[in-house]
Amino acid sequence: MTHWFLILMAAAANVVLNLSLRQTAKAFTPGQPREMLASVLLSPWVWISVLSGTILIGTFVTAIRSFPLSLTYTAITATAMVALTLVGVLMEYETVNFGRAVGLALIVTGLVVSAMATT
Repeated sequence: MTHWFLILMAAAANVVLNLSLRQTAKAFTPGQPREMLASVLLSPWVWISVLSGTILIGTFVTAIRSFPLSLTYTAITATAMVALTLVGVLMEYETVNFGRAVGLALIVTGLVVSAMATT
C-alpha cells in the first residue's frame, strides 16, 4: 500500500469516527448507570466508532513504519479536518465564511509544501 493511500484511509476513518461520536453523543441518555450503559452499548454509532477508531489506529501505525511521523500525522489530521468541514457543510451542521475558507486553503497549502519538502 502506498503512503498516501494509507493517509486517505486513516483520514476517512477519522471523519467517520468523529461523525459517529457526534451521533453517539446525541443518542446518549443520561440517567441511571444501567440505562446509560445500555444506551451506549446498544447504539450502533458506538460500534461504528470502535470500528473506525481501530481502522484509524491500524492505518496510522502502518503508515509511520516507513514514513516520517510529522508528515503522516499532519497529512491525516489536515485531510480529516478539511473533509469534516466539507461534510459538515453538506449536512448543514456548519457554515463556511471567507475567513474559514482561507484557513482551510492555508491548511491544504501547508500540507502540500510539507509533503514536497519531505520527499
